[in-house]
Amino acid sequence: IVDVQPDGIFRVTKPTNTGGLVSFGTVAEQMLYEIGDPQCYALPDVNCNFANVNLKEVSENEVEVSGATGTAPSLTYKVSATYVDGYKATSMAPMIGPKAAQKGHLNAMSTIKRCEKIFSKMGLGNFEEVNIECLGSDSNYGKDPLKSLAKEVVIWTAVRHKEKNAVAMWAKEIAGASTGMAPGFTTMLGGRPKPTPILRFKPFFYPKSEVPLSVDAAEVKNSNTEFSAVQPSSPEEVIHPVVNEGDCSYRLEALAYLRSGDKGNSANLGVICRDMKLYEALDARLTSSAVKEFLQHLGDDLTVTKYNLPGVGAFNFILGDALGGGGVASLQSDPQGKAIGQIFSDFVVDGLKEKDHYLK
Repeated sequence: IVDVQPDGIFRVTKPTNTGGLVSFGTVAEQMLYEIGDPQCYALPDVNCNFANVNLKEVSENEVEVSGATGTAPSLTYKVSATYVDGYKATSMAPMIGPKAAQKGHLNAMSTIKRCEKIFSKMGLGNFEEVNIECLGSDSNYGKDPLKSLAKEVVIWTAVRHKEKNAVAMWAKEIAGASTGMAPGFTTMLGGRPKPTPILRFKPFFYPKSEVPLSVDAAEVKNSNTEFSAVQPSSPEEVIHPVVNEGDCSYRLEALAYLRSGDKGNSANLGVICRDMKLYEALDARLTSSAVKEFLQHLGDDLTVTKYNLPGVGAFNFILGDALGGGGVASLQSDPQGKAIGQIFSDFVVDGLKEKDHYLK
């Protein structure tokens, strides 16, 4: 429930005796969820600025939101386009026993190599992309599955090819592996994989002047909307010196709320300080380069852009080229970046005082 006042301040709450939680943390996470530049969140009639929003818990399960501002809308439309870019299929199969990750990875690669030998004789060409993950061996944390000691894993194998029949051929091969290959390969979850078209997502801005519009006289309404030729944006990242305040180290999860999601082929990672006393210390340590180094396993083309929201003591990081195409175009087990925030919660923050100094 959102109770909006004439001055733009509003309160978020929920019916009594219902589940869920409305708090500083949950409202702040939702504000940062899947946004880009917090000083220019583009909507049809306004560009929102969330940088100096203030959140205040006024009572149990009730949060007051104030400080949001906006500028005139831009001269462009936001366009979301998709196009077909080949076919893909994904299999998931449990592997149980000693060296489970190693056997599972070898099993998956064997079917890939066998198919590509057949493709070469048929003139089909190799797979355009292959992704193998050993879930349960910390593969999403960038760990090498071939060094894993896990005895229970799920092998995630995904392939992409421009020809549907090539993907269908691989699906037959990987399904047969569950009965005739490595011991411990127990079953094919969900049955034989099915080829599906890849709908690649392409968002972009398009000039409003290039889109002809006609409005019926009966639909005309009085409006004082003005449009801006200049798109507002946040200032560039400022690197602050790290000041060692003490000898304590903490996982980031103990100091901040984290939430992540997708923006096409990019992901956003929101980090909200659990108390404003931590803002300066985390601002100095959570630089774009530090985030990129920690998450470098997301890809060689990874880029990181940092935005500050000092009003709520938060940071928003845009992780470019982090999702292998993103959405249905991605072969990854986390195609929408939902787990990135949880992975980054293991980031270690050094040089702090006792936690009680910062947190209420």
